[in-house]
Amino acid sequence: MFIKSWAHICKHGGQGLSSPLLPSYDRMAIKDPAGLHAILSNDWLRYSGSNNRTLMSLGFTGAGSLIRGSFEITRAKIESLRQSVMSMMAKEKQQAGHSVQLHLSTFSLTCAYIWVCLVKAEEIKTKKVLLIFSVDCRSRLDPPLPATYFGNCIVARGVIAETDDLMGEDGLFVALTAVSTPVKRLDTDGVLNGMETWIPCMFDAETSTDRLFSVAGSPRFELYDAADFGWGRPRTIEFVSIDRTGAISLSDSKNGGGGVEIGLALKKHSMEAFASLFAEGLEQL
Repeated sequence: MFIKSWAHICKHGGQGLSSPLLPSYDRMAIKDPAGLHAILSNDWLRYSGSNNRTLMSLGFTGAGSLIRGSFEITRAKIESLRQSVMSMMAKEKQQAGHSVQLHLSTFSLTCAYIWVCLVKAEEIKTKKVLLIFSVDCRSRLDPPLPATYFGNCIVARGVIAETDDLMGEDGLFVALTAVSTPVKRLDTDGVLNGMETWIPCMFDAETSTDRLFSVAGSPRFELYDAADFGWGRPRTIEFVSIDRTGAISLSDSKNGGGGVEIGLALKKHSMEAFASLFAEGLEQL
């Protein structure tokens, strides 16, 4: 929202913003009958330690000597991933006698594939790994908020998987099953279901697993089309924070066509291994 409005003002010489670009600041539009504001505030103060009153960033630090890499999954390859998973679902139905319904969105497929490639590239030896991603709540609240709502109206979802399962022959299926479970529950249970215990659950999940992966951004934001400041579409977009956070950044593809661009910051040997696994996996689809 901010990028779109800023780019529009720069490109059009300070002309007024049209309705789709006018931010909404109406905080009263969010209903909180369960008192989540107080619960989450108190839990954050309790769990986040002595530095919990600062407005500075959380102070994540990268592993040092990291290099950046940018990768793309085209729309055609996303569809190939989808077909591959559907074949796995049919196999599972035949063997188990019941069908497994997975969430086969571009976001879910991309997260699952990248997660598997990263676990293999880093040769993780620990038993369990955690993947965290954010969910846009605006359209999912009751009543829904406008798409122009300006604020952090998001919740986090975390999924845990066995490392050996992710590295196995059906690793993609395992990863997508893990990612699909909380995503599907958004429609059945709502985005605020279980939020009263969200912070302790997240801290417990982080301490009970040995490696945390996180996702930043989404291809739905269409940054390459939005960030035209008057010089045309950007040649490339990078998330500056991933050097510190180690997150997997996702955006729409610079080449358009419904593809996804992935940004990573890894140690050199891990990046080389990831690049090889990423390319080989897509080539074999």
